[in-house]
Amino acid sequence: MKNRIAVATDFSQKSLMALTKAIYLAKKLQYTLDIIHVVEYSIFHNPKKDKKAGKDALAKFLKNHFPNPEVEMQQFCYVGTIHKEINQHIKERECRLLCIGATGETQHLTDILLGSVTKQIVKKSPIPVLVAKNETLPDYTNIFSPTDFSEASSKIAKITKKFFPTAHLIFYHMISRPFEIRLGHYGANDEQISNFNQTLENKTKELAKKFLKNFPEHKNEVVLDSGILSYTRLLSVAENKNASLIALPTSGKVSFFALDVLENSKIDVFIWKF
Repeated sequence: MKNRIAVATDFSQKSLMALTKAIYLAKKLQYTLDIIHVVEYSIFHNPKKDKKAGKDALAKFLKNHFPNPEVEMQQFCYVGTIHKEINQHIKERECRLLCIGATGETQHLTDILLGSVTKQIVKKSPIPVLVAKNETLPDYTNIFSPTDFSEASSKIAKITKKFFPTAHLIFYHMISRPFEIRLGHYGANDEQISNFNQTLENKTKELAKKFLKNFPEHKNEVVLDSGILSYTRLLSVAENKNASLIALPTSGKVSFFALDVLENSKIDVFIWKF
């Protein structure tokens, strides 16, 4: 069975970035590429004509931008709902990774309520998604991944390592401390509060050491922070650590936090829901 990377394109500049990165990764990993273009279905159009026009446009787009890709590629054009057609293709072709551009981030009311095209694809994808946010090639040196030391965050890290085996993993954990004033209401004095926080920090450090044992063959690290977790704080720490990719584990329903990171990150995002 061939290892395949799927990449979706709407011929935009962002999807061109995703395609460039997908070709680069396919060469590096010795994968093949499935290039997908979906013409959105409309009752006012003829599906057969739309599909033919889409296939012709895709072939022309690839010929113009990648006349000699040096990687095995197949082209696919569908008419329908974008995320449904992409996900159906992924399942049928057993693709391992999906690359997309961060398109569809408009401010129309329908997009805010329903989610952009990119967000819909991420929410529904059965495989990891690499979202291209900039034009740099995907030689990810430092991969930044928030963790709660759970099975899901360990799993996303191991999957990330499969695609980017030489990368340095930087795990980020926010220590949640009870507000001192709240502990004070419960009768705790300053010394007790300080002892409680120190004990919590020591336990977290032990959890971090245990978590890193899941990756014994690599020199990785855990960054411990304290306060309230927010996407702005996470992105700031990632920038300070010179991260080139953010790896996000997320639950069955993609969280608002994950979507905020995805939308506001200036570096690529690798995301998979469990």
